[in-house]
Amino acid sequence: MFVYYLEKKEVNGFVRKLRLAICLIPIFLLLITSCIKNDEVIANYPFLQKKDENITLLFSDDHFINDEGNYYDALLDVKRRHPEKIRSFNIIHSSDRDLVRHYNIQEYPTLLVLHNEHVTIRVEGSLKKFEILKMLEDALVEK
Repeated sequence: MFVYYLEKKEVNGFVRKLRLAICLIPIFLLLITSCIKNDEVIANYPFLQKKDENITLLFSDDHFINDEGNYYDALLDVKRRHPEKIRSFNIIHSSDRDLVRHYNIQEYPTLLVLHNEHVTIRVEGSLKKFEILKMLEDALVEK
């Protein structure tokens, strides 16, 4: 009887460990597949491959569309005043999970200016046009 009790206890412990491992495997796989290397992201988006040029990304979400108007206006003003600093800008929708994860976008709208794969300007959230314009001009004109 004592031997049977020990065997049953050992089997129950093994079953618990097996269940835990089975539960952790999908989480581990999800983490691995959601991690995209920097080179892979850049290879998937040709506009990120430009060297020695500012790349402007505006991360957009339909729920915050009213807040994005100030970003568009500020970008167009900077582009008009300093065409060499911002040649074009790319709108990235929140459904583009690769770029959203890669640049750790937590808030919409978010504006990034990249130079040689490095984020040089990051502007987030609901801001007035003059606030966005000041941040962009301060950072871009300094260069």
